[in-house]
Order: sequence, then structure tokens, then C-alpha cells
Amino acid sequence: MPREVTLLQASQTSRSRDKHSRSAIWKYFGYETNEHGKPKDTSKPICKSCYRAVLTKGANTSNLAKHLKDRHPDLYKEFREVGNRSHFNITETLTKMAYNAFTRPATKPTHSQPTLPAVFEQQRKYEANSNEATKLNRAVAVYICMDQVPVYTVEKPGFKQLLEHLNNRYALPSRNFFMHTEIPALYNETKEIVMNRLGRKTFYSCTTDLWTSRATSTFMAVTLQFVTETWDIQTLEEMIQEAWKLDMSYMAGITTDNASANKKAFQQDFTWVPCFGHNLHLAINKGLDIDRVSGSLSRLRKTVSAFSRSPKMLRLLKKKQKDLQLPEHRMIHDEPTCWDSAYEMVERFLEQQQAVCSVLADDRKKWHLMPKDSDITVLETVKEVLSPVSSFTDALSGEKHTTLSAVLPLSWKIFSTLTVEEGDSNLKRQLKDNIREDLRQRYENNTHLQLILNTATFLDPRFKDSFVTLREEVKQNLMVSVNLLEAGGQSQQTSSPDDKQQPAKKNKSDLKRLLTSIQGEKKSEHGEGSSSREEGEGAETEFKNEFSVYEKMPEISAEEDPLTWWRTHETTLPHLAQFAKKYLCISASSSASERVFSTSGLICSARRARLTEEHIDMLVFLAQNLKVAKQL
Repeated sequence: MPREVTLLQASQTSRSRDKHSRSAIWKYFGYETNEHGKPKDTSKPICKSCYRAVLTKGANTSNLAKHLKDRHPDLYKEFREVGNRSHFNITETLTKMAYNAFTRPATKPTHSQPTLPAVFEQQRKYEANSNEATKLNRAVAVYICMDQVPVYTVEKPGFKQLLEHLNNRYALPSRNFFMHTEIPALYNETKEIVMNRLGRKTFYSCTTDLWTSRATSTFMAVTLQFVTETWDIQTLEEMIQEAWKLDMSYMAGITTDNASANKKAFQQDFTWVPCFGHNLHLAINKGLDIDRVSGSLSRLRKTVSAFSRSPKMLRLLKKKQKDLQLPEHRMIHDEPTCWDSAYEMVERFLEQQQAVCSVLADDRKKWHLMPKDSDITVLETVKEVLSPVSSFTDALSGEKHTTLSAVLPLSWKIFSTLTVEEGDSNLKRQLKDNIREDLRQRYENNTHLQLILNTATFLDPRFKDSFVTLREEVKQNLMVSVNLLEAGGQSQQTSSPDDKQQPAKKNKSDLKRLLTSIQGEKKSEHGEGSSSREEGEGAETEFKNEFSVYEKMPEISAEEDPLTWWRTHETTLPHLAQFAKKYLCISASSSASERVFSTSGLICSARRARLTEEHIDMLVFLAQNLKVAKQL
């Protein structure tokens, strides 16, 4: 005898909102209800004839139809007839819609009913090779590369659903299509744009560094900076396994850290510039290596680590911060490779000193982490000494503005800040002396680097009269460069390293120094312009006249853009403008290469373990350069 159950029609449940609940099969099934009239289990509809539960997955009705076919053939036959009539009714409805569109008078022409062919056309997928599909494929590839999302995103149901809602005619290709067809095509097109732009004999500078991926594959990151024809700085970044075939004679300079391998590779044959941030980091470490300072920092790291690793202590710290009305900031742990992280750690601790000490005082087991008074004194001294120079590294890490010409002004400020004063304590004096002397050895005692920096500063109209210290040397090198250009044009730039013209190669390096010296000479040019009026002929005479005119021009405000100034004066000073383009693109910091590593770390994730080195190269390059290529 059948059991007594109360069945709820499928149309009365949330299932009715699904397109599958409109199937005629639900006429023969329902749900068992509870005391509140709600279905007990929507995954087990019950047959209204035999009261058997049939397992279904989601809105799939295959099991329901099979149940009718096996146990209730008459009902299954009826179900098939109802289904056919439903299909006929849908077709009939579409036909009527099309007929009405032609026969019914249109009251609002802008909202006319679609024709039957138009209705079916709206549901038909784009052909794989159609213009619409090609454009959408490229848009998806750009999204993957520019936003650094995994290629398998195209297989995710949420992404597919999004595209279905945006354009239901677009058939999203497979992951392999994007990985092996569309992204390589995008890479080749972007690379061609970049190479065509660099093939116009444009001066550029580089930064470079090495990086090892999770799979222990070693890559070299190379960034190229150059000044465009409209006097804008562009940075092109490439994660490479083999260097691009660039004309090295047009490389104005290369900026790296102070690794011995970099010095050996670039110092002899190229205009090598040590990274300002790295130099400042090494100099600051000389001060932090003082025994009293290193001991206090070591004990502070243990205190910071205790708060970083304990959720309980973090909760207590937040409570104390609220009670003491302090900013709810987390503690900062320093990193060996982060240039100013030690200062940030000290500054944050001193800001939160009351809250930190209050938390430690409440727990006897944590008393050993309490900083001593002598440590507090040392940390306050460290903060006082490093505070004026803490922002200098970031100031020279930009990629969209000139930076090399700002090294001398910033160095002057650093040396001025680190000057020992009468009221300084012994520790403060020692900190200042150690940092200042290390920087002096890296900059003031390096005559070759000083000539490069002076030239760069001279070519910057903001500082040409203020900070140049090697004015005569800059002038002499500039004149040598002009004579070489007049005698051989660009021949000395296009000669290969194997040519017998070794002097030309050396002079090519002199030209870079000369351009750098021009920037510095601008600062100290007042009162010495007469030396540029020596007699000469041709390009040398023209250059002397330009030099004289440029010396007499006043400095511009430090807030103005020197590239904008050169854009305005390029026709008046054509020779100097070319030198400015060459040297104002040199970067003072190698931060651009390290930013490539940050992008690479996102792309070379554990979820992308199957990526080959070639694909990593393409994805990193596109992530960094799609916007730049569009501007070019």
C-alpha cells in the first residue's frame, strides 16, 4: 500500500527559477515536504505514481525520464508527446513573433520586434575566423597578460558565464589556443613594435639584474629607458634568456648594483652607473654595523617577531593601541635586501613603544622582550640620523622622469645632513662618520662616475648652475665628442668591437661622459661662458655657440620637468638636445629590473608550474610592455 506523503510541485520551489524546471517531466514528480510545507530534500524528487525517490544532480532530469521509461511506460509515452508539443509551441511562438513584426503597425519604430532570421542570428555563435571572434580572442589574451592572471582562467565557469552574459555569440576558445596561438601572436606583434622603435637609432640606457624562479631557472631582467621624439621617457622591460640583438653603440649607460660580476662585465667597455639605492643601502649598513646599534637592532627583531607570530599578542596590541589612542599599525620587520626597512622597523617601534611595552609588561614570560633604556636611546639616535635620508632611495626609483641628474643634488643634501655638529653624541657622530665616509668613497673618490654625474646634472636645466663641480672637464669631453661626430658622423657608434678602431670605441664611451658632463656644466656655467666662444668651423662652431647660449640661460624651478624644457628648446639647441636625450634617459637606480622580478613572482606561481621558460618570458614581457607598445 503506498505511503502517505505530501508532495510539493516542482514549480512551487526555487527550482522553478531554473530553465530545466520548465521540463514536462516535473508533471510526474514532486518533493516530500516537512511540517512547514518546505521540501525535505530537493535532490530526491518522488514519483507521484509509485512514490519512489529518484536521485538527481542539480537540474538534470535524465534519471527522472529513465525512471518513467523503466517503470511507467504509459506515462513516459505521454511525457514524450507533451515534450514534442512544447517544442512545437516554441517554434510556433517564434513564427508568430516574426509574422507580427511584419504585419502589426509599428507605434515605436525604434523598438520594433525582431524578425525570425534575426532571432536565430542572435543565437548563432561567431565563426572561429570571423572578425568579431578575432577581436574578442585578442581582448581575452590582453586581459590575461596585462592583469597577470593564469591562462587557465578561460576554463573557469565564472569567467565563461561572464562572457556568456556579455556576448552569448562568442565561443570562448580553449586554454591551449591562448597559450600556443593567441599569446605568442600578441608577443610577436608587441616585440616587433618595440624593435621597430628602437631601430630608429635611438639612444637608450639599461638596468639589469638576475633572478631565479621557483623551478630554479635563471633569468636576466633587462629594462630599457629612452626619451621619445616627444620628450617622454619610456621604459621597456623584458625577462630574457638570451639578450635581444640591440645596437650596443647607442646604449648611453647601464645601471646595476655593485656585484663584482656587473663591474667586470660593464665597467670597462660601457658607461656603467652604480645603483644609487644600492650604494645608499651599503653606506647605511656601515653605520648599522656598529656594535651598539647592531645589538639593539637584533633585540628589536626578536620583539617584533614575537608580535608578528602570535595572534594573541596582536589582539592585545590592538586593544592597547585603542586604549592609548595610538594608530592601529602593525609592527614592521626589516628585510636584508630592502634598503630602508631597518629605519621603518625602528620608526614603527618608537611610534608604538607605549603599546608594545604595555603588552609585554602584562605577561611575565615576555619580560625578556622588553627593550632596555639603553636600546631605546640607540634606536632614537638611529631614527634621528636616518630620517633625513630615508626617502631618497624612493625618490630616485622612478621610471617616468629623469633621475641621474638628481644624484648630485641629493648627495649634497645627504653629506650636509651627515655633517657632525657640536651637540652630537658619540654614537651619533660615529653613525654619521661611517655612512658619510662610505658614500664619499663610492662617489667623490670615483672620478669617472663624478664626470658622468656632472654631465647629467649639467644637461638638466634645473641644476646646471648649482651643483656641477667638474665644469672644465665636462666642457673638454663635450668638445671631443663634437669633433668625433663631425669627423666620422655615426661611424664610431656603429663600429663593431672587433674593429681595429679601438680609439673610436673608447671615444664612444667619452661621448657618454661628455653628455653626462653637459648636465653638470649647466649648473656652474655662469661667469665662464666666454670659453665657448673659441674660433672653429662647422659643427664645432655651432656647438660652441649653443654652449654659450645655454650657459647664459637661467635655471628653471626644481618642480618643472627638464624634458618639457628641452622639448621647447630643441630647435634652438639641436646639438645639446641630442646629448640631453642620450644622457637624461640613464637611470640612477636599478629598481626597474627588480620590479620585473615582482611581476615574475606573480606569474611564476605554484599554480602555474607547467609554464615553460619561453612562456614565462612572453607573459612577463607582455605584462610590462603592452601599455608602452600601445603608446609607441
